[in-house]
Amino acid sequence: MMKENKSDKCEICGKKLIYGTKTEDYKELNCQFCGKRFNSNIFCEAGHYICDSCHSKGPIEIIERICEETNIKDPFKLADVIMKHPNFKVYGPEHHVLTPAVILTSLKNNNIKKPDGNDITIFDIKEAIRRASKIPGGWCGFYGSCGAGIGSGVAISIFTGATPSTDYPRTLANQMTSRSLSKIADNLEHCCKRSVRLSILEALNFLKEKFNIKLPYICKKCYFSSINDKCEKEECPIF
Repeated sequence: MMKENKSDKCEICGKKLIYGTKTEDYKELNCQFCGKRFNSNIFCEAGHYICDSCHSKGPIEIIERICEETNIKDPFKLADVIMKHPNFKVYGPEHHVLTPAVILTSLKNNNIKKPDGNDITIFDIKEAIRRASKIPGGWCGFYGSCGAGIGSGVAISIFTGATPSTDYPRTLANQMTSRSLSKIADNLEHCCKRSVRLSILEALNFLKEKFNIKLPYICKKCYFSSINDKCEKEECPIF
């Protein structure tokens, strides 16, 4: 049996999205945009399907362009500027990419150097985008690891130069992801905007504790509750 979330809507026809949870729920479907065939457990009741690459293509280009050109130092302000773009969706895997890109861009714009003394570069931000782009949609529910939370770990990995062979930097990257995920696991309906904000805030706390880095920021009320029909309102910590 398939589970439906009645407030999830197909971006093509507006009908309900279906989230399969068993082997027999998967279907071979062609992406409505690129035409490539995928085996997916997320599609609408009319059979429409959009692959993660096509779902994220526009927004990811937006993230890269804005982060490359902006002088904004406040990570929350930068995240809101990007998420307010008309091509940026309420939900989607582009939020996995947004988190590390915003964190690293804010560090760069505040002239914060890496622990090894090197500058944070546009290459670092693009590398974060490349890595986080590999995290598929629906990861929070199907794998127990929200992509925005993983994105904060990506940011710390690049900041510290972590690899699978490093000891302390690898530990820090995993600690960062763990801390973000612990905040995201809040017994509420999933919300990509909330996950991004919680992950950024936890990354700021982490940078202060581990590296004595204090970035200036103002975390204002959420701008997106009016366009999110699944908003938890007063139950949400960022409402």
